[in-house]
Amino acid sequence: MLSQEKPIVISTTTMIKGNIYSLGIALLITFLLGGCSSVKSDQNGVTVTIEPFRYFVERLTSEKVPVNVMVPMGSSPATYSPTTGQLMALSSARVYVQAGHLGFEEAWMHRLKELNPDMEIIDLSANINLIKGDAHNHGEHVHQGGVDPHIWMSPKEVMSFLPGLKDILIKHFPQDKNTIEDNYLRLLTEVETIHNSFIALSEKKDSGKFMIFHPALTYLARDYGMEQISIEYEGKEPTPQQLRELIDRALEENIKIIFIQMEFDKRNAEMVREATGATLVSINPLGYNWPEIMNGLNEHLKNHLY
Repeated sequence: MLSQEKPIVISTTTMIKGNIYSLGIALLITFLLGGCSSVKSDQNGVTVTIEPFRYFVERLTSEKVPVNVMVPMGSSPATYSPTTGQLMALSSARVYVQAGHLGFEEAWMHRLKELNPDMEIIDLSANINLIKGDAHNHGEHVHQGGVDPHIWMSPKEVMSFLPGLKDILIKHFPQDKNTIEDNYLRLLTEVETIHNSFIALSEKKDSGKFMIFHPALTYLARDYGMEQISIEYEGKEPTPQQLRELIDRALEENIKIIFIQMEFDKRNAEMVREATGATLVSINPLGYNWPEIMNGLNEHLKNHLY
């Protein structure tokens, strides 16, 4: 249903600079609040930025709580603009679950909060040792302060933010407390099992280096003793010279696997694969089934890192 709606397409530059846009969003908020006042008086849902967070919420609540995803699978959290339907669903949310540093969140969160000022926001990155670097320009957005946002791609970091997510869900949905607590123990056990599989991998490998187009596995690499080599350079495709240097490095360091996310163009990764003989593997960090994604990732690394 959401896919049939017309997105509200507004560039980050316009959002930052345009007084006209500010007036437009104010009118939109007024319209939505007026049109959804009956829904808002009975807030009963959770809104999340991406599909993996929907998985965690639904696992904890046994799908008893409606979950609204702002960036649907297949869309880029760097440039996506929400539809009117998503904004209307947001107006009935008690909780918003964010990664904290995704481009969509940097561009939209303060306006989403204006739309639903009673909504409590949980930043899953709040208690995590964040990986920071130079600010990276990703076309329509810049990662704020150079913070890598991909915290959910490391089981260790997921174990860090699950307790807070559990607590905030119990706070807002106390009628489901027993369900959430029981499901939390099951989910935590599942995440710990995957965590242990990556620990075992880090102890067995001869080489922990892999290539990836967009650096979505930074926390995974840090937490389990691997090295991620990004084909993308400062959020942009590499120049011919940079690509040549990547190929030389891959050959020198015997890189055996290259990851490419489903939403990115494969041409540069294919060029590196052809020149090096490495295996090119498509992954989906934004997919819903988090355990399946992580177990598949572990299997690929196990088969190609040693």
